[in-house]
Amino acid sequence: MSYSQDGHGFFTRALDAEDRGRLDEAETAYQQAIVLFEEEGDALQEQAACHYNLGHLYLGMNRPGRAVTAYEKALELFGRISGSGRHRARTHLILGSLLLELDRPRDAEEHLLDALGQYLDTPHEPQDQAQCHVNLARVYELSDRPSQAMTAYNRALDFYQETEGTSADQAECFTALGRLYEHAGRLKESGSAYAAAARLRWAAEQHRLEQEGPARDAGVHEGEDRP
Repeated sequence: MSYSQDGHGFFTRALDAEDRGRLDEAETAYQQAIVLFEEEGDALQEQAACHYNLGHLYLGMNRPGRAVTAYEKALELFGRISGSGRHRARTHLILGSLLLELDRPRDAEEHLLDALGQYLDTPHEPQDQAQCHVNLARVYELSDRPSQAMTAYNRALDFYQETEGTSADQAECFTALGRLYEHAGRLKESGSAYAAAARLRWAAEQHRLEQEGPARDAGVHEGEDRP
């Protein structure tokens, strides 16, 4: 396949290389696209997309430090583009989650709170908002702020309950709440949270078995023994 020699051509080349699993080639093409888009001067959206995609690429290459740098650059560019609130919120969430895994909870908290600020102004997926609150709860637990952690887990549950297929995620929230309530001496609330977690895990397992059932039954006619 032939590609144009402008920024868009190298961007397409990068996407194609990424799809084929040729990550080093994709990295080089994104970097070349960035150089060409910068020369155009007004291609902020395209530059932001390149840096954002590079962040994803570096995560796949297990290079989290470079991923952080790429996402931060994307965030800087999104901040100069009107109407990019959804992109900023998503990038803040990714950075907050990544920095938490890199044991940088203070930096993570800043990005997660910025994401919540964007959610107030821009409609966003409930599951993203739930994940943001879960990660904030983890930050609060790490910094010994149990009351704020409880509030964050409960807010996460509010958003997970708006989304189908999140029983397992809800169970994790209730388990964390059970642990926090137990440590706070709120044993009745702890027991209720653990019980809710158990019910949700059971429901998630039943759903998984129901989904697997048709696949297991495929090709087995009525009256036949299963192998």
